[in-house]
Amino acid sequence: MISRDHSAPIVPAGPERAFAVISLVGGKWTTFRAFSAEVADQCLTILGRARRCTTDEMAIGGGQGMPRTRAARAAWVAEVAGQSGASEARVEQLLERYGTTARAVALHEGAAPIPLAGAMSEAEIDWIARHERVGHLEDILLRRTVLAITGQLSLPLCQRIAEIAGAALGWDAARVAQEVARSRAVLAARHGVTL
Repeated sequence: MISRDHSAPIVPAGPERAFAVISLVGGKWTTFRAFSAEVADQCLTILGRARRCTTDEMAIGGGQGMPRTRAARAAWVAEVAGQSGASEARVEQLLERYGTTARAVALHEGAAPIPLAGAMSEAEIDWIARHERVGHLEDILLRRTVLAITGQLSLPLCQRIAEIAGAALGWDAARVAQEVARSRAVLAARHGVTL
């Protein structure tokens, strides 16, 4: 099992170097903010300075501009539905999944999403591939969607997602096949899922 812990060991200044070096090791998406604060505190201590502000309550990503009341949420959903042509129910799904980034996804998807799996659409996969720093198919299957966690993956679905991602990212047929094979190997070796 690969550890998901993090640490920030410090190599102090010495005769060969007049400054300390902090190495950031490990971490994960869900703890990056706490890890950043921890490292910032270490840097401030080394520099002999006090923290002047915190980012604990700062909205990031899809949390920026998130409607805070039911009425504001309904107005936001109606506005995005009107702009994109998507149904309010679809915009609500996207808002749950992406926060306010749902506006960009809805505008990309339009009024007639092609269903793919569960509440996911082909255009949504295309948007993820184009905007979420996808390097490999398993980035989509394991890290950008809940398809693997919810048990929705099948070989035909993986193949279709690879084709959509390939079209968005400029993968040729050989690369698409390679990505499917790689994802199947990762799913089997690390997660016990055989497709």
